[in-house]
Amino acid sequence: MKSFSRFITFLVFVSIALLSFLFAWNNTTEVVLWIGIDLPPLSVGVIVIVVFITGGIIGLLLGIGIFRQMKNLFEVRKLRSELSKLKGNAEHEKT
Repeated sequence: MKSFSRFITFLVFVSIALLSFLFAWNNTTEVVLWIGIDLPPLSVGVIVIVVFITGGIIGLLLGIGIFRQMKNLFEVRKLRSELSKLKGNAEHEKT
């Protein structure tokens, strides 16, 4: 089952890559962007693909941080519950 899901993921990746190539190929109109400085003329397809990839990378990096924070939060909760159990056992053995 794992190999099937990898194959499907590979197919999705290849199809997205092909579609983005076709998009860039068909959108060759050049535009000049100004982001504080004038950038050289770039095609609309290239600009859209670069922005899409940049957004995806930033989203992945932010997602990794969120998941790491959630993992740490769950670990802290687990350790606190274990600590309270050990304190309860220590008080029970004391009496």
